[in-house]
Order: sequence, then C-alpha cells, then structure tokens
Amino acid sequence: MKKKLYLVQIAISLSSPCFLPYAMGCIAAFLRQDKEITDAYEIADIVAMREPLEKVLSRIVDPDVVAVSNVLWNTEYNKLLVRALKERYPHVLILYGGHGISHKGDFLAANPLVDYVTYFEGERTTAQLLKALARGGDVGNIPNLTYRKEGRTVRTPQGKAQDLSDLPSPYLSGEFDSLMREFPDTEFHAIIETNRGCPYSCAFCEWCFTKNVRPFPIERVKKDIEWVSLHKIEYAYCADSNFGLLERDVEIAQYVVQMRRKNGYPHIFKPNYAKIDDERVFRAGYILNKSGIDKGVTLSYQSSDPTTLDNIGRQNKTLAEFKALNDRFTAAGIPTYTEFILGLPGETYESFCRGLCDLLEYGQNNSMMVYECQVYPNALVADPDYQKKHGIVTARVPLFSMHYNPDNSGVQEYFDIIVATDTMPLADWVQTFMFSVILQAFHHMGLLRFFAIYLNREKGVSYYDFYHALLRFIYDESTGFMHDLFADLSARKRDTKKADWTFTQERYGATGWYFEEGAFLELARNSGAFWQEILPFLRKFDIEESLFSQLLNFQRRMIRLPGENEADIVSDWNFYPYFEDNSGQTRLRRVRAHLHAKSDLTVRSWAQYARDVIWFGKRFSMTLYMNQKETPEYTEADD
Repeated sequence: MKKKLYLVQIAISLSSPCFLPYAMGCIAAFLRQDKEITDAYEIADIVAMREPLEKVLSRIVDPDVVAVSNVLWNTEYNKLLVRALKERYPHVLILYGGHGISHKGDFLAANPLVDYVTYFEGERTTAQLLKALARGGDVGNIPNLTYRKEGRTVRTPQGKAQDLSDLPSPYLSGEFDSLMREFPDTEFHAIIETNRGCPYSCAFCEWCFTKNVRPFPIERVKKDIEWVSLHKIEYAYCADSNFGLLERDVEIAQYVVQMRRKNGYPHIFKPNYAKIDDERVFRAGYILNKSGIDKGVTLSYQSSDPTTLDNIGRQNKTLAEFKALNDRFTAAGIPTYTEFILGLPGETYESFCRGLCDLLEYGQNNSMMVYECQVYPNALVADPDYQKKHGIVTARVPLFSMHYNPDNSGVQEYFDIIVATDTMPLADWVQTFMFSVILQAFHHMGLLRFFAIYLNREKGVSYYDFYHALLRFIYDESTGFMHDLFADLSARKRDTKKADWTFTQERYGATGWYFEEGAFLELARNSGAFWQEILPFLRKFDIEESLFSQLLNFQRRMIRLPGENEADIVSDWNFYPYFEDNSGQTRLRRVRAHLHAKSDLTVRSWAQYARDVIWFGKRFSMTLYMNQKETPEYTEADD
C-alpha cells in the first residue's frame, strides 16, 4: 500500500493576487518523474492557499509524510499546522525545507515536532530522503540533511550544487493546474527561474549558496515563459539574482516581449538586474521597458559609504559609472530607481543620508526605495559573532502588508530587522528613516522637487542641506497638519515592539502603504494646508520674489490630483526644459513660456489615485504632470 505524501507551501495571504507555489512545485515535479517514488508514495496536489487552519487540515487526510516549505511569510502558520497534524496523526513524519531555515543544523532543536530538515536546494535531497524512508534504510549518507539519531541532532555534509539540466519544470508538468482550477477567481502570479547562483557574497543576503551561476536549459526557460503567457499570468517575477549577467538574458528578454505581443501576457516581467555588466543590463532593460513589460530598471546601491561597503562585502559602481548608466536609460525614456538598505553596519545618519543625496547630485531624481535591513537565517548579518562585532541590535516585528490586502487567516507572521548598530543607535535609525521618507515624498514623488533642484543649481544648496533643513523645520518649527503627520509617523517608527509601520486609511483603499506614500497622499489631499505651512521654509532661501512666486505656482500646478487630468501654466521662465534636463546643462532664463500638460488617465477618487498614480506609477513620476510617460506641449515666445 502506498504511503500518502502531502506537499505544503502556504502563501502570504488568501487574498488575490497570490504567487503560485513555485518552490514546492519544483520538488513535486522532480519527485513525480522518479518511478521508485511514485511506486512508494501517493503524491497529493500541493496545499498552497492560506485558508483557515481547519480548512487546510481537511485537505490533509491520514498523511504518512508532509513536506513543508518554510519561509518568513508562513513560519508561524506552519508551526500551527504541524502541531495540529502531529496531534491528529502522531505517526506522520514532517519534512522541512526552505529559505526560512538556518543551515547551521539548529532548527530541529528549536522545533521538536519536525523530523527532518533539508537545506540548500531541495529537489534531490528530498527525493533521496523519501526513497530511504520508503526502504527503511539509513539516511546518514544523504547530503544537505539534518535529522535526529539517538537523541542528538545529525547534520550531513553539504553536497555539490546540483545539475539543473534534468530538473523538470513545475509549469510544464502541470503541478499548478488543479490549484488554478479550484481558485479561478484568484489572480495568480508566477516565478521564472532562468539560473541559480550568485557571484557575490553580500552580508545582508542569502539568495544563493553557490557563487557559480548555473543556467537552466534555454528551451525550458522559453517554455516556462510561454506557459505563463498562454495561462494569462499578469505578473511574472524573475528570480535570478542578477538578470543581465549572462549574454543569453538579452535573448530571454526578447522572448518575453515576443510572447507578450503574441498572447497579451505577461503584463509585467520583473527581474533583479545585475550589479555589473552595464551593457547587457542596458540592452535587457531597454527591451523589457520599451515594450512596457517592466516598470523601470533597478540600479541598486544599498549603501555608498566605503566603511559600510567593506563591512558587507560589496563593491558598487562609482558615482560616475552610475551617472553614465542612469543618463543612458533616461535618454532612452526608461525610468530607473535605486535601492538602499537602512541599518547596515558602519552606516551613520549622515553617511546614509548624504549617500542618498549624492545620487540626486548625479541625476537620480526619479525614484529611490529604502528598505529596513532584514535578518535572514543564513545571511552573515545573522551570525552572532558578526552581530557582536558591529553592535547589531535586532527587533522582531510583524510582517508588513504593503500593496496587498492582508488576509492571513488569523495568523500573524514576523521577521527580524536591524534597528541599531554601534554607529547608528535607535534614535538615529528612526531619524534616518524619516529623512528617507521626506526625501521620497518631497523629491521623488515631487512635492518640492523643483525648488530643491533650482536651489541646488542656482544657489549651491546641496540636496542634503535642503532636505535636512526640511526635516528639522517640520519637527522643530512648523505647527499644524504637516508637523502632526510626521510626528505621528516618527513615533510609530520608534515603537519597535508594536511596529505599526503600515500606513492605512480607508479613503485610499484596503491596501497598506509605505510611510512615504502615505505622507504624500495626506499632503496632496490637504494641499491647501500643506502649501500654507511650507511657505515659511521656502522663504528662508531668499529667492527673488517674482521668480519665487512663479516657481511656487509651477511646483504646485505640476502635482497631479484626483479629478484633474491637465495643467496649463504660463510663466516668464523656461521652467519646463530647465527641470526636464536631468544633466543640468540647460540654463534657467527669462522667456515667455507656455506649458500645457494633459494626461489620458483621469482618476476620480483618492483610492483610484493611490492605486494608479502612487502604486502603479511612482517609478514613472506619475505624481507629476512632467513624467516619463507623458510629454507636455511647451512653447516659448518673445516678450
């Protein structure tokens, strides 16, 4: 009689959209091709949806083995599920694997209900373990495995990186067909893997355990993309660590576009672009973005501080190299955005904030993202000795619900982040975070972008000095709506126990927003109060009155608001070409100028504005009429 095998990879939320359970799908496809396993086990369909616990338990009937994929967004749910399974079926064997498990072999000690743990890549280890269990044989010669023997934990040696050429695709083998049939109203997203491995060893990352990049066969990759296209998957996330690292990535980008043109899908193909190989990154990014399949190219930095970069084992592009690539994308009409990580060892308030502003000086006016440094189990920043060396303090905080409607079936998930180091105490960490919120809301989303650029070019005011002064003004000098808004956000960020770090307002829809998005929405919705309160700050810079009044009008009118789809601006200055020129070569001059900006997109409510303009359009600067998707009509005339 066959043993019953269940495979479980619980999603982050029951609500749509939802990623297909790719990791467990890879294992399922590999197991099903092995006759010895299919002769010994009845393999059930993957249990994936984050339904109420009793509903999931009803899907797992009299199991002999349950294999669980464990990551940060399902860890707590998995614990409850395993406890309930062991209570109902004391004989069941529980197998764990996934990125949420330390490779050090200490997971079993902390989780007594788990029987076996696989680490690193799971396909072959899981198959070998299941065959050994079916035979009643010894598991001690299986690599990448942790188990108990005679009251102690045994960790077998790490095996070689597996060959990818014979790994079947879970899409082509039909692993997700029944799931998609059962939940026809769910918008499923897909993960596309074209290779495994990463040549870097950044301290904050645990992406891959091999430095050699191993590609999947190109024909398999293309068939996966075709499957995504034919099954009308709107969003495909490319799980390569460095897309554009290999020459064939350009061919893959071309094939994605080909499938989109043929079948209409995917709408979005989102890769993680390589940190080097600028030419291939440009070619691949150009192909995807010109077709509208990607929403911008990531030019990741994480930090620009030399001490921090040395501490985390990372080497960045020089600022000149960054500017050259950013200018090249900008000239091609392709938006870029840059990512930074807050809390890395060696960083200070000033070094981090100046690092952000250095990129503004080199032309990154479009978009930045600042993320808290998450502590993953197998990253160097999780190592106790490394933490002690750098004075790292962590906090366990609730998993944020950004840009999706949280539906966790009553089980809260958590993750660990760095909230202080020996160079950045908690108070500075909060202040640095709030500086990034202000920089993103006021510059990248545009509330004061044109004032900041004008003062930088014409008065020599650095971006750091401008936005640092703005931060101090909001906290120390302003009163009323704006002060109260940022004081509340700052107080919420300071509370690392409650960690109420998702901005929510019913008027902006049910989803959660980043603080900078929430701040912009609140300031734009209360624009009358905002402009009244910000005037004393702007007048500190002693701008000649006739220029000041027209610049203020231009700045205000360029902010898009619900219920509007055009702006008509007459001025005595060539503001539009001056600010449009990211290189700073165009001189500001007196001229009778007329700008007429009109958008095909009209939003009627703040909820639609939050979704279409903030969420979907932030990387294109859609909060401004002067953005990377729309070209205003501009004319000049002699006085």
